[in-house]
Formats: sequence, C-alpha cells, structure tokens
Amino acid sequence: MKRGFTLAEVLITLGLIGIVAAMTLPTLVNKYQTKVLETGFKKSYANLQNAYILTKAALGVTNLREAYAIYDYDNSRYPFADEFYEEFNRNIKSIGAVDFYSFKNYSGNKIMTTNVGKDMPQALSILPDGSSIGVCINAEAINFFVDTNGPYKKPNRYGFDIFSFMVKDSSDKVKPIKPIRKYTEEELKNEQWPEYAGLPCDKTSTQGANGVGCSWYAINNINPDDETKTYWDNLPK
Repeated sequence: MKRGFTLAEVLITLGLIGIVAAMTLPTLVNKYQTKVLETGFKKSYANLQNAYILTKAALGVTNLREAYAIYDYDNSRYPFADEFYEEFNRNIKSIGAVDFYSFKNYSGNKIMTTNVGKDMPQALSILPDGSSIGVCINAEAINFFVDTNGPYKKPNRYGFDIFSFMVKDSSDKVKPIKPIRKYTEEELKNEQWPEYAGLPCDKTSTQGANGVGCSWYAINNINPDDETKTYWDNLPK
C-alpha cells in the first residue's frame, strides 16, 4: 500500500520553500538589476565612442578637441562648438531632448534638483534605445554625460546609470573620468565648485556630483572604496 504525504507535511514543505525563496530572491533580484546597469553602461560607452568617431570622420578633422574645443580668448567663446554639437547629435541619431532633471549622487545621500553648473550631468539628447547622451565643451575639453537608461527610468543616480567621460588631451580619445583627490568638508568650503571638486567617487561623500569620477572604476570593474572588490556587485545602497 502506497503512502502519500499528509496535509501537514505538504504545508511544512511549502513553508520551507517559501522561507528559502524569501531569503534568496532579494539577492537574485539585486544581481539581475546590477547586471542590467552594467550592460547598459557598456552599451552606452560603445555608442558614445562610435558617435565620436563618426563625428570626426564627418567633420574631416584629425583631432576634434584641437579643432572645436580651443577657446577664443579675444572673443570669449568657443567659435566652432555649435558645429560640433550639431554633427555629434546627428551621429547619435537623437530623437528628442529633455531639460535638466533631478538625480542622486553616487552615495545616495544628496539629490540635485537644479543645474548648478556645466559640470553637472546634462544627458539631454535621447537616443532611439531610450538612453541619453549630453555633450558640453568647457575648459578646453569635450565633456560627455550618459544616462544608460535615459531620464525617464530610475535610478537616475551617478555611478549607477549616469556617467561622465571626457576628451581632454592630445590623444583625442573619449576617456572615463577618475577622481583626482578626496577633499575634506573643510577644504570644500574654500572651493569655487564644491559639488564637483576632486571628481569624487566615494560611498560617503555628500558632494552633489559625487560619482563623476566613477566611470574609470565602472569600466575596470573595481570598487573605488575597496580595490579588492568589484564595482558592479558592490554598489552603495
């Protein structure tokens, strides 16, 4: 005679399954979400580099920075910036644009609701895949801001889906930004642009642009606060 499971045994088994699922599901969801962020980052960086190469070819120059990001001090302007912007936006196949939108810094302890300068994220041109890229010529460098899933999807957070890149030397290459140095709160009081000083990427910094220096770490998958850990699996909460 075959003996089946009793109702109590079935309920106990289901309960155990539920407990295990409750313990493991958040981890699985978190891993999935970070993998989505990492994939989006790599895709956006590739899109940015491709658009830059196409722009260089279309404008027929060997060095875009030297041709378009050199400041005319006599007339206080970048005389050819608009030409560069127009061609670059054509090559990213922009389908629209948005105004500045609020975002969190890398540590998540500050929300920026207003644009306090040209060094703030300005990923304003929306691409067909929903991501966005912004460009700003400033300080004789070409600055890029990407939002890997665009302004309408969360987390809208520096170092998570918002990243900065720059073309600033004779190599004329789009390079990820890395922090220069860490400022104390006292030192920041004397800085002209305290939100941006030092190009921070720190899990405790309260600077509004904390995360601007995370691109280098994201590309190399190195945690900025502990180089023995990976970047994408150890994002701050």
